[in-house]
Amino acid sequence: MKTRAATFFFVFVTGLVLAQEHELYQVSLFGNVGIPSKELKDAVDNPIGGTAVGFGFNALFNPKGKKGYSPVFIGADFSYVTFGRDKQPSTATSPPYKTSFNYYGISGISRLFLSSKAEGFVPFIDGQLGAQIFNTRTKIDKNVLHLVFNDDQPEVINTTNDAGLNYGIGIGFYTRKSTNENGGHDPSFTLRAMYHWGDRSKYVKRGSLEVDNGTVTYESGYTRTNMFMVQLGILLW
Repeated sequence: MKTRAATFFFVFVTGLVLAQEHELYQVSLFGNVGIPSKELKDAVDNPIGGTAVGFGFNALFNPKGKKGYSPVFIGADFSYVTFGRDKQPSTATSPPYKTSFNYYGISGISRLFLSSKAEGFVPFIDGQLGAQIFNTRTKIDKNVLHLVFNDDQPEVINTTNDAGLNYGIGIGFYTRKSTNENGGHDPSFTLRAMYHWGDRSKYVKRGSLEVDNGTVTYESGYTRTNMFMVQLGILLW
């Protein structure tokens, strides 16, 4: 019995020692797929079913630095998704224009690693707290001729932004790799699923924005920005 306990203790401590030789920091780049809550889905009224797509990145570091292994990393996280855009043809009183519906989130992040082994499958839990911006932007829908001849019309017609608090929790995994011949770690795939809760935000109702001789009018509403997000990407060191 004592022998088994000693063996278990040795393996556990050895795993921690080896883990100390792992990452001092992590940088991840990923693609986002956002699935909004019913309230947000009804608000954005996305013609492709409410799904949002975009990208993001995060950077985390070991708070102990080179002093030792830490099961928790801290850092910052950025995500962007768009719910698509509407296009309006030109009329006698307005040029052709397009309106996009966008979400930006920037947060502090803490990551708890659920394994200290030197290499292999490593699950983790993430917690986030930060800010979000719900954005609507209307731009002139310029064609190739406009770009070639440098049309002097202003490109952006109207922009609305509403900022608020955002927090989330998620789970994910990546493959931890041993040190390579250059003394670093090779990239690995990472997958994360998160649920974000967001403050009520003001938005421009889809299809309500009109431009008439330079005057912009639209209807607005409010919605919570809760959203489930799946993120697939590459973890770099």
